[in-house]
Order: sequence, then structure tokens, then C-alpha cells
Amino acid sequence: MEKETGLKRSLSLFAAICMMTGCIVGASVFVVPGELASTVGPGAFISYLLGAVLISFSCFMYAQVGSVVSVAGANYVLCTRSVGGAWGFLYVWCFFLGNSFLFPIMAKTAVNYLSILFPLLGKNVKLASAVMILLCCGISLLGNTLSARVQNLCVIVLIGVVVVFSAGGILNADWSNFSPLLPKGISPVIVGAVSTYYAFAGVNCIIDLSGEIKDPGRNIPRTVFISFGIVVVMYVGMCLGLVGLLPADKLGIAAPAVTAGELIFPKWFSAAVIIAAVAACYTTLNAVISSMSRILYTLGKVKLFPSVLAKTNRFAAPSAAIAVLAVLGCLLVVFSDTIMRFVNISSFFLLFIALIVAVGSLRIRDAFAEEYAAAAYKLKGAGYYIWPWLTIVSSLVFMAIQLKSDLKMTGLAILLVPVGIALYFIRKKILQKAGVDLEQELIRNMNV
Repeated sequence: MEKETGLKRSLSLFAAICMMTGCIVGASVFVVPGELASTVGPGAFISYLLGAVLISFSCFMYAQVGSVVSVAGANYVLCTRSVGGAWGFLYVWCFFLGNSFLFPIMAKTAVNYLSILFPLLGKNVKLASAVMILLCCGISLLGNTLSARVQNLCVIVLIGVVVVFSAGGILNADWSNFSPLLPKGISPVIVGAVSTYYAFAGVNCIIDLSGEIKDPGRNIPRTVFISFGIVVVMYVGMCLGLVGLLPADKLGIAAPAVTAGELIFPKWFSAAVIIAAVAACYTTLNAVISSMSRILYTLGKVKLFPSVLAKTNRFAAPSAAIAVLAVLGCLLVVFSDTIMRFVNISSFFLLFIALIVAVGSLRIRDAFAEEYAAAAYKLKGAGYYIWPWLTIVSSLVFMAIQLKSDLKMTGLAILLVPVGIALYFIRKKILQKAGVDLEQELIRNMNV
């Protein structure tokens, strides 16, 4: 029988930075910048800078949430207490719909890269992908100490390879590849910013781990801004390095970083890129599993979901929640051929959850009066309203662009929103009949 220990504050600032950086930067850092450059032109890095500026609005907002509401599932708690239970569950619903696709994407991407070195894996992609997910969940079950060490190592490897490639590409660049900078005009750059906005998604994941970060009032804002700066440099550096080595119109290939790297690096560096890509897949999976399991843990504590999900093991890991995610991840891999047809809806939900948290943030000062007053980091004056509203406006603009570019999938995503709300009210009615008041359970269990 497992011992109930509860979650513990064991994540240091460095571990939190690695968690957030690893969550945002997946193996796509070695592919997407090249694909974007082949579409936009040599000025693809401008799309990344534009996306970075737009998502920086939410960075200020998330930093405040983590500092004020420093508990597990902080975004859910914020939305529930500041707006209402349905709004909080809508965050959970959209978060899971938006991030669940990462299980098959990251696991299969890792296996595809590994199959370059070990061809046998390429013949058993689904099985190997399921093993990848079980491995990630297994490490998470052993607690934050081990999980953080593995995450830290993988992020260091990832950053190291990206820095070496970017520096090598820039120092050996053929600068004529950058002329003309925007051969197709500014419009593709703006449209390209939609995909870069998606590439930066994941800023909110670390906030849901607020209950396990040491000195969250100070360390969460530091984590958000330091990690975001690292990620921006990595993406822009890869863009510049890739275009510096190969003309933009030749970068729309399966592994542009490997092809470009072979021009200036020894053959073994290709293996380093493969290892870094696998490490990137792990870091994203680990961060998503950590964030999702803490949300499930919180929903179990407040009895919105079965209370068994609030069970922890002797390593202070939410074991039941992680086990559920292991099963979910394996099922998503098995049925990925069907599921991946709907992958484009994930970007809509990742945009929508930023909007949901922004609405909650506009009321954080009233809903968490004592916590807000004592917080080490909080938005004041005009900034209290400016950053959430900029997040709301930018999210709506990008959702509108996505609706125009992919009406079918975005329309499906919009239809799924009321489904989540309906599920909440059905569950709430069932609990009311059992004498459970969700709002009182949240106040009693969350200690905020």
C-alpha cells in the first residue's frame, strides 16, 4: 500500500528553468525553423521575434499567477476562484485537448530520430513510442529529484547542440543567402508568426507546478522570464544558422539541421543532433506529464474528479494521476493514425487557454486579496490590466487567423468548448446530489 505524502516543494530555480525550457522547446527546433524559412524566406527569424513579442504579454501574466497562486494546478485554481467553477474546468478541458496530441507527436518523433541510429525501431514505431511514454511516466513516478536531474541533463544537451549549431552556422554563413530578406513580402511573415506562437506554447506548464517550486513568489517569475529568453535565442539562432548554411528554398526537407550541419561539422555531429532531438522530445513529454498530473491531482483533491487521483506515493509523486496519463498516452499512440488527423485543433486550444487565464488574471487582485498583497511579484497600476488584455486581444487575433486558414479543424475545436462546459455541470449536479460543494472543497483543500 502506498504511503500518502502529498506534494513537496523540491524544485529549485535551475530545475524549474530546465522544466519550462524543455516543455517549450521540442525536437521541432531542428525542423520547424527550416520549414518556416522555406515558406517565408530568409527573414523567418522575424516571425519568431514577432511571435515572441506577442507571447511575452502572457509571460507577465503567468509570472504573476505563479507568484500569487503558488499551488499545484495554479491556473485551474485561479480561474475557478476568480471567475467560477465552469471557467476553471474549461481551462482544464482545453489544456488537455491542446496538449494530449504531444504524447504521440513527441514519442513518435523520438523513435523516428532513434531509428536513424537503430533501424529496427523504425519497424516497430508504435510499440517503441509506447515504451517511450511508459519510460517518461516511470521516471516521473520516482519523484521530482530524479525527474529533475534527467530533465536538467537533457536540456543541457539540447541547449549545447543548438548553441554549437547556431554559432557554427552564423560564423560560417554565406550572407548572400539572406538577400532578399523578405522575397514574398511581409504577409507570409505575419502568417508565419502563428506557427511560432504555437512553438512558444508551454509557458503555462510550469505554473501548474507552482506547488512544488521552492520560494515560488520569487523563483516562478525568474523561471518564466529566464526560460523565455533562452527559448527565443534558441529559435532565432537556429533560423540564422540554417539560412546561413543553406538557401531558404532548400530548407524544406525532413532533417534540415542534419543536412546543413554536414557542411561544416564532422560526421559525428549528426549523431549529436539526433541525441539532442530525442532529449528534446523527452523534456517536452516530461514537462507535459508533470503539468497534467498536477492538474489531475488538484481535481482529485477538490473531488471534481475521483479522489483517488489525489493519491501520492513515497516519492511525493501523484502516482494515480501519472498512471492514468501513462494509459492515456499509450492509447493515443496506438490510435495515432486516426487521432493525428485532428492535430490542428491543438493550436486553437493552446491559444484559448491563454485567453482563459487572462480573464482570470483580471480578477486575481480581488479573488486572492491576501495572497496578492503578500506576493513577491505582482502586476501593478496600468500593467495589471495591460498584459492580460494584450493576451486576450492577441489570442483572439491568432484564433481568427487560424479559423480563416483551417475552418474545418478550428470549427471542430470551437464546437468542443461547450462540450467541456456541459461535462462540468453534469459532474457538478452529480456531486451536489452526493452533498459535495465544489467551491467549498476547493477552499478547504487548496490552502490558498
